[in-house]
Amino acid sequence: MVKCAAKLQPGAFTGSAHCGDSNLVLFVAQAREGRLVALKLLVHAFAGPVLALLADSVGRRPVLLLGLGGFTVAFGLFASVAGLPVIHGSQSVMCMSFIVEGCTSAFDVVFLSVLADLAKSTTDRVTCFSVLYGVGAFGHAIALCFAARILRWELKNYAPVWVAMTMGMAGVTMLVLLCIPESLPSAQAKLRPQKLTLSKVMTSTAVQMRFLISNRFLQIWLTAVLFKSLAAGLGSIYASFTLAAYAWKPGDWQAATWPFEMISMGSLSLLGPLAARKRPESVISFTSIAGILTHGCQILAPFSALALVGPHLFSGLLAFARPVSAAFLSSMFPASQQAKVQALAHLVHDCGISVSMATFSGPWLFRPHLQGWDAARPFLFAGLLAALGNSMKLLLVQRMLRTQVGKPQMEMVSVSELAHASSKAVEADMAELTEC
Repeated sequence: MVKCAAKLQPGAFTGSAHCGDSNLVLFVAQAREGRLVALKLLVHAFAGPVLALLADSVGRRPVLLLGLGGFTVAFGLFASVAGLPVIHGSQSVMCMSFIVEGCTSAFDVVFLSVLADLAKSTTDRVTCFSVLYGVGAFGHAIALCFAARILRWELKNYAPVWVAMTMGMAGVTMLVLLCIPESLPSAQAKLRPQKLTLSKVMTSTAVQMRFLISNRFLQIWLTAVLFKSLAAGLGSIYASFTLAAYAWKPGDWQAATWPFEMISMGSLSLLGPLAARKRPESVISFTSIAGILTHGCQILAPFSALALVGPHLFSGLLAFARPVSAAFLSSMFPASQQAKVQALAHLVHDCGISVSMATFSGPWLFRPHLQGWDAARPFLFAGLLAALGNSMKLLLVQRMLRTQVGKPQMEMVSVSELAHASSKAVEADMAELTEC
């Protein structure tokens, strides 16, 4: 949808049917994508907690149907922008599509809540969550393979693709509507749902802010999360960077990196149980150092594709640290504070990602025509942010580790024991957040 005065040469593919300058197409398209995805994530950062409250009050099924319906509408709008001459390339309609996605997406919250409703014991929940994450990684890998194939077709118009995705999403919506029952006990019993008012949302937000101001550990932890999420936006330019720096074809990046999801799934399945038996401080320290080194290696990406693809695939091996980090954070707070902690963590992460996407996709960092060290600017900036975030988390857990070592009477527990001890906290958390 990028237009320019440069004429398209016969047989050439620049990514746009209306512009013959491939560098300009990459530059403009990447900037637009960054702004739109950042907008969606920013909307989701503030809509997510509200959707979570709705899922706990009116039921899981209505919120799931809301999300599926929202994505169906958004995909339909994408198809209209690509196929209808009247609104072809309309920026306002595209913004509306991303906003609809952002304010209706609550799939992770709903899926986890449904599994928590069905699996009563801690062991069953761990098993269900592991299967969910594994299926998600496998599905993402399949999606990347399809994306690589479609991009290699070098289509001039993606309207048929969006129409097919709209029909597929509509089919999934009908399947949930007809076959998936409600799992929330209060909704199953047809109890009167609690009303979610603006005053309750504002009260919950005020409680979260007061809690953040009063807790030094959480301030440092969330600052580290913010720096790491600000660095994560680098991934939004990977595909465009390979087109400009390595002269790869559309779809080559997806074809080269789809094993990332399979590596992550294997890490969670094989290394996860081993990491659960180790001290959480040691696991977090190891992955923090590995994260710094991974981003450091990517600084050489303008000179070798291996420096980009290799660290990206290696980061999939570090997936085993996700449940360890979650259990460690959960173990630091009692049941009455679990909801506030998780809500703050998601808010900081989503806001950081939103800003990061717009920053790395902007002209001040990504310029397709740059080569050599000039092209390394986004990788240097991301490396600095990742080093700050990982260093803060490393120093925090090491300080806590030294404090525990200085108190021999304190019983040292593993991550699995921490997760088991916090299972009741998570249940109480849901009730407390609903009552706010």
